[in-house]
Amino acid sequence: MRKGIQTIAIALLMGLLLASCATSRYPRVTTAPGSYAGGMVKDNKPSFWTESHPRVSAFRRHYASTTTVETALRRSRSYMPYIIPEFRKRRLPLQLAYLPMLESMFDPRADSGHAKGLWQFIPSTAEHMGLRIGIMGDDRLNVRKSSAAAAEYLDQLGEMFNYNWALALAAYNCGPGCIRDAMKRQRSWDFWDLRLRQETQEYVPRFLAMLQVAQQEHADLMAFNGEREDDAVAGAHNAGEALPETAAGPAHPAPRETAEAPAAAGAAPAKVELYWGA
Repeated sequence: MRKGIQTIAIALLMGLLLASCATSRYPRVTTAPGSYAGGMVKDNKPSFWTESHPRVSAFRRHYASTTTVETALRRSRSYMPYIIPEFRKRRLPLQLAYLPMLESMFDPRADSGHAKGLWQFIPSTAEHMGLRIGIMGDDRLNVRKSSAAAAEYLDQLGEMFNYNWALALAAYNCGPGCIRDAMKRQRSWDFWDLRLRQETQEYVPRFLAMLQVAQQEHADLMAFNGEREDDAVAGAHNAGEALPETAAGPAHPAPRETAEAPAAAGAAPAKVELYWGA
């Protein structure tokens, strides 16, 4: 009888130890200090945005030598008063509001053939997020509706990946199932260790590089530096500005950079299967 009780006690102790290890390895910390009056920013690793990984550095050198970032930022100023509030009310990092810099160069009519709009939603994701697509119109081209959907979708992805924005952004590019499968197969929660298709492998470092160039070289064009964000939003509302269903002005041509981007360090060749290795 005593031996049975001892066996049960040992089993319970081992269970508690295993649970403690799992918790320490994947901490459930979902917020980080931020400037939102309504609470904390949902960010598990705020230092991510200043990441200096070699793959980021390579793209940062590239974007610093082109006008790509400046052009996108100048276009963004018309839309930020409507984008930033969607991210603020969900307590998301405001850096995410600049994802169209990579996705569409802030062209609300961008059309890659399958994905459209500022946020480059594909039809299945757009419909999942409540955007209507039909002969009467396409909500992906509506700045307000698509930005609200993008903020909500990024919030969902953030929650899926414990607000690890490297993983959540990768999932925005190739889908959450793609990233979850890669993590399971490769037994890693570290984006930088995951072996993914080249587009996704480069997606996160490209975005970080663009953000860093924007903040370091074009800070005056960033909407959330100092009080500029609140002034921009208040000014738009006080002036009674409104965006039409599709942004005014001629459609911009597909973005072209003035120099060829380098291949990310350790990236796969252009034509590879989705996953590497076993």
